[in-house]
Amino acid sequence: MTKARVPGTWSAAVTRIADHLGIAAAARAAGVGERTIYKWSDPDMATTPTLAQALALDLAFADAGGDGLPLLAIYLAATEGRAIAVEPCREALVEELAKASKEFGEAVEHSLVAARPAATRTHVLRAMTETAELEQATKTIARRLRAMIRRGAGPQQIAGGSR
Repeated sequence: MTKARVPGTWSAAVTRIADHLGIAAAARAAGVGERTIYKWSDPDMATTPTLAQALALDLAFADAGGDGLPLLAIYLAATEGRAIAVEPCREALVEELAKASKEFGEAVEHSLVAARPAATRTHVLRAMTETAELEQATKTIARRLRAMIRRGAGPQQIAGGSR
């Protein structure tokens, strides 16, 4: 008898993908053996695909005409409502701007090194790391600014201009 899978679980999502692709194709997509697909789809097993394997399975499912991205949907549902709430704090914004400025300088410095003819793979990887840190810092600033607008902490209008 087939085990019941609770909708919205990892095992149900893997089962949906495996049913659509077939066990062998799902295993190839994830780069694992067929037995691993069976384990991931078993609700009594505490094993799940890695993030890279889940992405590969979801993309193979979508490429084969499947509707949606089943494993991503599980991940999103598990994290829904847990996004970091950012307070509309001007002092924190100043600190985040200072950090982003530092990250910008480091990203430029290491990118210039990576642009040199003698640059190695290590130089390029370091530049990529620094630009990723800069990207994260600017996203933090954007979240803070959105919170300031949403929660009324943005510029206040006064006669003759704004504060």
